[in-house]
Amino acid sequence: MNIKKAAPSDILSSSESGIQELLRYFIMRTNFVPGVRHVIGWRGLKDSSSDVDGWTAKIKDYSGVFGISYHEFESTGKWVQGKFAINYFPNPDEDLADLFSLQAGLYIQKDEYLSHVRDFLLHPELCHLFNIGIIVLCINQSRDALILGLETVSRQRVIAEDGISLIQDGQPVQIVEPGGYDQNFPSYSTSFSLFKVLAASVTFNLEEPPVFLQNATCPGKEVIYDKAGHHRETFSKEAQQKYLFLGYGNGEFKNIAAQSIKKNVCLTKNFIWEKGESLPGQFKDELWWKAHQISDYKTLDKKILDIDDRPQLIVLTGFLGSGKTSFLQHFIEYQVQYNRFVAIIQNEIGETGLDGKLLDHDYAVTEIDEGCVCCTLVGNLKKAIHQILSSFHPDYIVLETTGLANPFNLLDEISEIEDLVKFDSVTTIVDGLNIKTSLENYEVAKLQIKAADILLLNKKEFLNEIQINKINQKLRELNPNAPVIATTHGDINPALLYDIDQITEMEEKYNINLQKEKTSSIHKSHKHDGLSSCKLSFTKPLNREIFLKAIESLPPDIFRMKGVVNFENTKLPVLIQYVAGRYELSEFKNSKFSEQFLILIGQGIQKDSIISDLRKKFAGS
Repeated sequence: MNIKKAAPSDILSSSESGIQELLRYFIMRTNFVPGVRHVIGWRGLKDSSSDVDGWTAKIKDYSGVFGISYHEFESTGKWVQGKFAINYFPNPDEDLADLFSLQAGLYIQKDEYLSHVRDFLLHPELCHLFNIGIIVLCINQSRDALILGLETVSRQRVIAEDGISLIQDGQPVQIVEPGGYDQNFPSYSTSFSLFKVLAASVTFNLEEPPVFLQNATCPGKEVIYDKAGHHRETFSKEAQQKYLFLGYGNGEFKNIAAQSIKKNVCLTKNFIWEKGESLPGQFKDELWWKAHQISDYKTLDKKILDIDDRPQLIVLTGFLGSGKTSFLQHFIEYQVQYNRFVAIIQNEIGETGLDGKLLDHDYAVTEIDEGCVCCTLVGNLKKAIHQILSSFHPDYIVLETTGLANPFNLLDEISEIEDLVKFDSVTTIVDGLNIKTSLENYEVAKLQIKAADILLLNKKEFLNEIQINKINQKLRELNPNAPVIATTHGDINPALLYDIDQITEMEEKYNINLQKEKTSSIHKSHKHDGLSSCKLSFTKPLNREIFLKAIESLPPDIFRMKGVVNFENTKLPVLIQYVAGRYELSEFKNSKFSEQFLILIGQGIQKDSIISDLRKKFAGS
């Protein structure tokens, strides 16, 4: 049992902050393991800015966003108890949006609705309109027993006694009939969906299932109001108050659960299950009973492709003030959208606003925020990566160097960590506004450009076409092989640099995915950067020697390639992954797959003549 490991040792002396930290532990640790978080049901997570702990979260089967936030603290005998409010912010187009109140519906239509949801704790009105329940988290003083609970009503019902009318085109229009429901939201079923994900996360982290369950129901109330604004409550059979508690470890669960249930109520249902009994039928298939058995899940696309699960390592460099922080923030935000986890290694304390309070280690994890973990590197890269991988399973590791670092000094060390990571590229951010000064005065600025696999010419909004062309010429002199892509505020679709952003016919045919996410319908256009992609198909096996020579002679305008081909005299097809002059070949063991193709990303490669020449070059014809 790992309750003591999960709970901070000072949880009793700093109980209010400790109980928040405990819930954070369960939520964040689960989201650090890509395959596990997907199986359990997480689909996205972000901290919400506030003085108290809070998160926005997306979960399986819901298009809206859940809000989880600290609500209140109570010390109950030998137990410490924290309550966390649950909000549900519906997608404006989903059916659940219509079941909230008219006032909530008007808020949903505001232009700023989604931006307010992102930081919902800064908007009390939003929290009030969309609150749907309470999560209860309790731990005993000896830290060997824990309770996770849910308190809500079956349906939140608000009745407009006199109805609701709005004036449209000068005429009253009846929106809600007299005695009709202004709100009739299914609070329990919606809250329970989030509770299931939280409970499975607790089981996964504690490595044991619950030993206690209590499911209780008592009469609930609905609200009735009139046109004068007077409100009253009345009991309702359809608005039952519901309580659900799961107990872990060894404790007096019945007593603490009973104290959480409102006093002087008549329970219409009070089912209790304890370890050793048959699992309760209503809940017997829930993942919280077996989530502790989930281990070593791989991200789905890696599992399908039968390739290793090492995270991709990106070295991010650039001179002081070039825009590395802006690029990194865009990169993290993009990956969070697709439920991917990014680890950031910074080799200078305080280099960006992403690093938080440091632990007493030279490579310690320092901050967890919006899908990334930051740590500080003083010397040993391999040590830092070991530290990260011992606790987390990131999809990407970004090593952000200082503005004065020479990336060539890292290359030897990177070669020593191939068993831990897949080295992707050195990405160098170039300050287009100040490049002349930095190149004239600092040799390291030249070395950062020479070491790059990908060059991002940042701050293009301050440059005219003649200036951009001159800078491009200088960059080509220093590094003739790396592609040069102009950006504003370091903002570029990461899929163009580190993934293949195209859905192909064979993916639909075989119902598999050769990229991390199907994203082409979501990204902003990249045509203004001169970037495009093309697909080459082959009907016959290729000559391996000719094919490899073709790869090695690709121009820098083609900087990303991925695909599957057959070579002559080989049994299995080969997966090809290429970035900025480097490539990796691995056996492709998916027996359902039969097509041969290459997808290439580059600048100006959509012309028919170029595509034809590339196909001939690879096929040797």
